[in-house]
Amino acid sequence: MWRMALLVVLGLVAAAGAAVSDELMPPVRLEAAGKVIDTDIGHAAPFVYDFDGDGVQDLLVGQFGGGLLWIYRNEGTNAEPKLTAGVKFKDGGKDGTVPHG
Repeated sequence: MWRMALLVVLGLVAAAGAAVSDELMPPVRLEAAGKVIDTDIGHAAPFVYDFDGDGVQDLLVGQFGGGLLWIYRNEGTNAEPKLTAGVKFKDGGKDGTVPHG
């Protein structure tokens, strides 16, 4: 189910520049560095934002289990994203997390 939510969110973001429609885009399996994006534990909470300020939107995925955050940088374009392998979001020297449970 979480994959569907992730795909729907990204579909909505991709469609944001297109004409407004009542229809959702069909889901697609997202990959980063040639591997399907997945969480180790529980549900995923995706967020799309230009984290590195290069003008293209990147992907942050929060993981329910442990509250870990992963960033997938976009080396492509907003229209044709090419996501790099995920790296843990860091808060100082330790892994950044969000409340979970």
